[in-house]
Amino acid sequence: MPVAPPPAYRLYRSLWCGLDWLYPPLCAGCGKAGARWCDNCQASVQLLTGEICSICGIAGNSPGPCIQCKAFPPHFSQLRSWAIYEDPLRQALHRLKYKKDLALGETLSRPLIELYPKLGWQINLVLPVPLGVARLAQRGYNQSALLARPLALALRIPSRPSGLRRARETRSQVELSAQGRRQNVQGAFQADRQVVAGKRVLVVDDIATSCATLDACASALLEAEAAQVFCLTLARAGLSTHRGER
Repeated sequence: MPVAPPPAYRLYRSLWCGLDWLYPPLCAGCGKAGARWCDNCQASVQLLTGEICSICGIAGNSPGPCIQCKAFPPHFSQLRSWAIYEDPLRQALHRLKYKKDLALGETLSRPLIELYPKLGWQINLVLPVPLGVARLAQRGYNQSALLARPLALALRIPSRPSGLRRARETRSQVELSAQGRRQNVQGAFQADRQVVAGKRVLVVDDIATSCATLDACASALLEAEAAQVFCLTLARAGLSTHRGER
């Protein structure tokens, strides 16, 4: 028998759904009226299937760790993503991140809520990847937090965004090489020991590419004595180049 969603999650979801009555939504993937994310776009998503790296979750890998994880072991225990960063999911995440379509956070968190129980992780703290102060002020919200909050509510796991923060501003990762990404975020995060010490932490982000940001977050959390770090993202980008660069 399916387990009923927690009341806090039902309320959170109802509040966003109530806004749809006031402001009828358009699909974030194709623009069709009537839903934030339509059934056709959901069916068009390219899920990550088949053999994946046992650590970073990269697709097309033989069983066990990939070459990059063997050469450069990440600080997180495992990273998993729901789907490949291609349209229509790419278009939806662009709207969430840059177009202030905040309701999409609740909608796009649902695949993560369905994926989490299949992973076998035992988590007791959920944290979003934090934005820097300047970027948060510019954007007005953290898209990763919009995914992490409903996930935490649905799983009945505490979420303490203050447990991880940006210790310094970083430039955008978009135009950087894999090495440049690692250098850009090295030492960029700081964790609150009082919040994370002894916890098995789940770090949530919208997209993983080279995994440099998630690895830097995990490094900061372990330095603050977190027991273990797992990472979960909605999308995985750069699959065609990731194997040659990390």
